[in-house]
Amino acid sequence: MSIIKSHNITLRGGDNMNIVLRPLTDAHFPYLYRWNADPEVLFWTEGGTDNPDLSYSHETVQQIYGGVSQNAFCFIVEFDETIIGECWLQKMNLPHVKAMYDSTLDVRRIDMAIGDKAYWNHGIGTQLIGMLVDFAFNNEHVDVLHCFCEDYNIRSRRVWEKNGFTLVLTENLPQPQKGKFQYHYRLTRQDYSKRRYHKSVFNLRDLAEACCCPPPYELGEELWNDPHISKMMLAAHLSPETDAASYRPQKIQAICDFCHRHSI
Repeated sequence: MSIIKSHNITLRGGDNMNIVLRPLTDAHFPYLYRWNADPEVLFWTEGGTDNPDLSYSHETVQQIYGGVSQNAFCFIVEFDETIIGECWLQKMNLPHVKAMYDSTLDVRRIDMAIGDKAYWNHGIGTQLIGMLVDFAFNNEHVDVLHCFCEDYNIRSRRVWEKNGFTLVLTENLPQPQKGKFQYHYRLTRQDYSKRRYHKSVFNLRDLAEACCCPPPYELGEELWNDPHISKMMLAAHLSPETDAASYRPQKIQAICDFCHRHSI
């Protein structure tokens, strides 16, 4: 008997990217075991504990994906025919969030993880979330997507915002743990439809704006002044093991070598 409840949906897309979302099955457990045993991956995908050595056993991984898949479309993520992560579109499972909406509405959540760290910071997450959003509203006729991230995960916040989600709630998190706040992001069917319409219409105003110089750089959030977030950001920038913030030494050297060879 299968642990993961699968389906027969395959999604293809990505702007200038070859991204395929295939049904997640028990055959993918070797990937799931590896990713969920990596503390660096879990640092970004799992909220809550600030344990730097967090790692999930095979039994726990089976419980997680076996349980979620009962009420979700779970996918394995392929990029250029390489398996790099997983994601799902799930019926909302949190009572306090369900209580925010009329009981007749179909409210769901999206979760994702790129487990192969070589593919971090390539914009793949933004693209695959866009594919799941389209699937949710166009195929599943969902009413509301309600998704989450914590304050320390700046990249996750940007993924939701780039896909049209709006911050609707900030919750304080009990301490100690990695984040101080949990952010709730929402995208309704109405807002999704408006966004699609505006993206499809190109008028004279758009042409005029396209010919204008971009606005001057403006300072964003003062993230480095937050002692909690800045500590984690500094650690990520100084780590020689990941490209999540600053590039690894070998990648910096490769860039320098390229510039030298081409006299840049």
